[in-house]
Amino acid sequence: MVTPSGIKRIKVPIGNQKLVCQYTHIVNSRGLLFGDDPFDYASPVLMAQLILIFFVTRVTCLFLRPLRQTRIIAQIVAGIIIGPSFLCHYLEFMEKLFPPGGKFILKTFADFGFMVHLFVLGVQIDASLLKHTPRKALAIGISSFFFPFTLGGLAYSVIANFTEIDSEIKDGLPLIMAVGSMTSFIVTTSLLTDLNILNSELGRLATSISMITDACGWCVTTIISNVTRALSVTVYDRLFSSLVVMGYYGIAFFVLRPFILRIVARTPKGEPMRDSDFLAIVSIVLAIGFFGEYIGQHAGFGTFMFGLSLPEGPPLGTILVQKLDTIASALLLPIFCTVSGLDTDVFLVIGKKSSVIVQMVIGFGYIAKFTATILPSLYFNLPFAEALSLALIMSCRGIMEMAIFSSWRDIGVVNKQSFTLLIINMVIVTGLATPIISYLYDPSKRYRTNSARTILSSGDNIDLRILVCIHNEDNVAALVNLLETSNPMRGSPISVFALQLTELVGRTSAVLAPHHQRNKMTSNSTHSERIVNAFKYLEQRNRGSILVQHFTATSPYASMHDDICTLALDKRTDIVIVPFHKIWTVNGKIEASFSQIRSVNQNVMNKAPCSIGVLIDRGHHKGSHPSVVSGRTLYRIAMLYLGGADDREALAYSKRMANHENVSLTVVLFNKVDIEITRNEIGKGIVYKEVTVNDGSGTTSVICELEDDFDLFVVGKHHEPKSPLTAGLIEWSEYPELGIIGDMLAAPEFRFSVLVVQQQPLVDGLMHSPKLPKLADNSTSI
Repeated sequence: MVTPSGIKRIKVPIGNQKLVCQYTHIVNSRGLLFGDDPFDYASPVLMAQLILIFFVTRVTCLFLRPLRQTRIIAQIVAGIIIGPSFLCHYLEFMEKLFPPGGKFILKTFADFGFMVHLFVLGVQIDASLLKHTPRKALAIGISSFFFPFTLGGLAYSVIANFTEIDSEIKDGLPLIMAVGSMTSFIVTTSLLTDLNILNSELGRLATSISMITDACGWCVTTIISNVTRALSVTVYDRLFSSLVVMGYYGIAFFVLRPFILRIVARTPKGEPMRDSDFLAIVSIVLAIGFFGEYIGQHAGFGTFMFGLSLPEGPPLGTILVQKLDTIASALLLPIFCTVSGLDTDVFLVIGKKSSVIVQMVIGFGYIAKFTATILPSLYFNLPFAEALSLALIMSCRGIMEMAIFSSWRDIGVVNKQSFTLLIINMVIVTGLATPIISYLYDPSKRYRTNSARTILSSGDNIDLRILVCIHNEDNVAALVNLLETSNPMRGSPISVFALQLTELVGRTSAVLAPHHQRNKMTSNSTHSERIVNAFKYLEQRNRGSILVQHFTATSPYASMHDDICTLALDKRTDIVIVPFHKIWTVNGKIEASFSQIRSVNQNVMNKAPCSIGVLIDRGHHKGSHPSVVSGRTLYRIAMLYLGGADDREALAYSKRMANHENVSLTVVLFNKVDIEITRNEIGKGIVYKEVTVNDGSGTTSVICELEDDFDLFVVGKHHEPKSPLTAGLIEWSEYPELGIIGDMLAAPEFRFSVLVVQQQPLVDGLMHSPKLPKLADNSTSI
């Protein structure tokens, strides 16, 4: 190729390959004004490639999102669109944008990003989970690996005996058979996260199974590769090679690992890691990758094993994920996926006999994997829909398989034709499986029950079971005071299930377990123990009337509600209390707002198997939190009764609170709603106040008049949509999950705390409607 500057690049065909000769100084262009074509220089070409890749990738993700496709599949499809199958085939300009030399630089970026990504993934994996694998997962995992692995070997022998196989694909077919038996733990957890079922019952089972199959795959691969290498070299070479590999991993695990842990240990708790320490860790990771390549180990495999040896989760895992994940996963990994798509050429597989043989082998691997998963799943009595979903999950492929295919292509084990078929099959199978899994498996189905789990149905003198959710220490004081206010007594005790919720950061596996079983100390351990101690003190102060059990859940915010609903179902709770997503300062201004927590609350209110309460804490506006325990003044509660099932549930809870000696309850009845005032059931100390209003403005005025007289307002969420009591208020709703009145009470102008109660959500279109509560005979009318 000749330009005004002289010869820049020469391409010479050699067989099926191209030999590219170019000057080493063609990095930066002087520009068109000086006669240089920017596409003849490395830097402009690389920038143009990155721009095109990110644009096409984002557009592809946007179009495939309604089909619930994973990011990896969308990025591969984007590469196929850019590559020789479409744009590069029909647009001559793409030859200038992706010249052979330019592809080499782009692939270098991609491989570097993949190496860092594998290290980050290794850090997030808790290898100790293998020791706690359920027997069911162990059996299914072993079956789903060894059955297709053995069957694949037999099938290859049959094909080789009855069909003449082209020499270009013959060596790659056994490996294609073998990879069909594998299921990557990394790919599975990534898929489950994208589907928002990582911490579901099926998600935890799939995670355990994939860890078993991944371990089996690594062990078998290591044995076969070492045996093959041993048979091809002398005894001295085998011994020397083994010593070098052992020394490599020995230095990594017993020298560099303790050095990194020492760096982390000297970082003060709650403070960010120093930049020099972080760069030291990055340098160690790069050294691991370099020396791995030097001794014949893949750089990505070496860094992955090193990351696996480091403790997952905070502080180290969280720090590394926060600092590296954006660069590795969001910036460089899409390049790796797109490059694989660029090397996919559908025109190579059209009308060729060898393509049929390769396709048969690949298809047989998927069928064997599917069968080896679904049959043992049904044997262990999984429902058919869940067994089918699990088999589809185990059949999905992702970043690890794509990396294996790419390395085979680079070393010539598989040709471009086989590589194209492997990529296309992966895209089709995984692309079809994800929406089918989303349709078949809904974790919330198990929460739906026709039995009533409400405070109304629990009765006055029966054990009240409450699940309280805690995101941080700011939630504790208000929750403890609410539990004290709930009037625990020996004859009417309260069982409290305290669930500490943390976002899944720095690890791949979701966790829901009793607090004492968590054997991994985290950077938040001090905060966690303070929360536990606060509830232990509550239990000691109310010995015999309150029993507290502590649980910890670590999961993505998108599926955190599954942990809450699962625990509520398993413990048969009557009500779940979740904190509001906003925190106020003493002067009434919003200190913090967490949109993720709001999303969690909304999902819980839609799917919980019992009643739900959203607690808006403003106790600190009046100095210290008003406490029912202090007894210095009465804790004043106002229950706003506008009618409906949720208000009846809220009244039942308020009725229990009113029995506390340090609590005063005022029930505000609007327009003589559907409550039967027979004056014989609610305990003493209750005041009811009847008010008549014409519209929502009148309701607001009544609430404003009561503002300074109460510490806590209790109200139901749902009311009659066309009720005159709320007319004109719905247009100003900011938090619809609180209902019309609850949304108004959440306004920053008010200084009292609020508890918004929702009765057990609808089940198959029906709402459980217990008997209406009755006001007490000895209550006082105002």
